[in-house]
Amino acid sequence: MKFSIAFVLSTAAAALTIFSSVQAAAIPTPVEIQKRDIEGLNNYACKLTPAHPRPLLLVHGTALDVSAWSTWAPLLIKEGYCVFGQTYGKYKNIPLLAAIAPIEDSAQEVANFANDVLTRMNATQLDYIGHSQGGILGRYWIKYLDGAGKINRMIGVSPIQHGTTLDGVTTLASALHILKSGQPLLDSVAPALYQMIVGSPFMQKLNAGGDTSPGVIQSNIATRYDEVVTPWKTCYQDAPGVTNTLLQDLCPIALNEHLAIIYSKIALRWALNQLDPSTAKTANCLSVF
Repeated sequence: MKFSIAFVLSTAAAALTIFSSVQAAAIPTPVEIQKRDIEGLNNYACKLTPAHPRPLLLVHGTALDVSAWSTWAPLLIKEGYCVFGQTYGKYKNIPLLAAIAPIEDSAQEVANFANDVLTRMNATQLDYIGHSQGGILGRYWIKYLDGAGKINRMIGVSPIQHGTTLDGVTTLASALHILKSGQPLLDSVAPALYQMIVGSPFMQKLNAGGDTSPGVIQSNIATRYDEVVTPWKTCYQDAPGVTNTLLQDLCPIALNEHLAIIYSKIALRWALNQLDPSTAKTANCLSVF
């Protein structure tokens, strides 16, 4: 088969345009990262519909706050979801960071907020999207608080389901017998950090008896370039019926890492497909447009 020079050049130009658009959408700009209010979030006048019969709770990750959802939340609201979210997990005298308090306390905060949403929206269940640490607070709510039966779908976005080695740092520190000696310092500043290490007492408790809960439809998306939750496959849950997806299987040229994945419209399209499979559209590199 012969190709004209014009055809080759136009094809290359199209590929370059797609690549540039994907990468532009993959990494948040300073304007995107800055904290700002999200219009339509926590709107208790929002009407649940047959198409979207449950409130949707967004739970941010460690050291972030609710403004981390400034890309996803407006688009989910535009799709007709009643979207809710809060900033949780502030600790002692560190006002600039959230989600660093003991995870049990953060889970209780999320539980209290979620229960209030259910009551005020006159709903018995909600759907749940959690990023990083946010991906496990709902699990703790279900297993150890009063959350059993209250979550219909739980979607993890780079969730820290089984803890992290921080690219092997914690493994090395443990081998050098300095990991435990550093715990008091971590606990005095941000107790959640030590709790998220692979093999910590908290992670053992969270996953005791299995890492899924009966009746909850669970999905996870990970990125190969995750530098926070490592190895990245620890984002997955190993149980029948769980959907585990790698972002780069949807779009090989997506470079989103742990933070940037919540700014990815490809990951968002995948999440929308999990929320409502009946209206699913292909999630791929073209989802950025």
